[in-house]
Amino acid sequence: MSEAWEPLSEDVHRTLQLLLAGGTEVDRAYQAQIPHVSMKPGCTCGCPTVDLRVDQEAVAAGPVVQRSPVVADGSIQSADGEYIGEAMIFAFGGYLTTLEVCVWDDLGVLELPLWERLNVQCRDHP
Repeated sequence: MSEAWEPLSEDVHRTLQLLLAGGTEVDRAYQAQIPHVSMKPGCTCGCPTVDLRVDQEAVAAGPVVQRSPVVADGSIQSADGEYIGEAMIFAFGGYLTTLEVCVWDDLGVLELPLWERLNVQCRDHP
């Protein structure tokens, strides 16, 4: 299945902003990429995982130096506050590449918007 790249949805845009709100220099560098990112579905199971593509020529600062491919993450909570999964941002070559969303299968479909379900207190990706 070949999907076309499209502008970020409001949900993905807000999710990226929240996950990258840690205030570090690396967070700020990846935040600067967000206006230059397009997306397409990243999974065939129906989850909200998306592939990300940065217009590298439009990013003035160039690639971000990062040791881990996991740039940021946060837990996903149900409407009643239960831990039901995780959202992770991956980057390769210094550019954002994936917003991976993992929700436990037996809980059913995740109610969107995703950004309203995030708990971003667990951080620290050198």
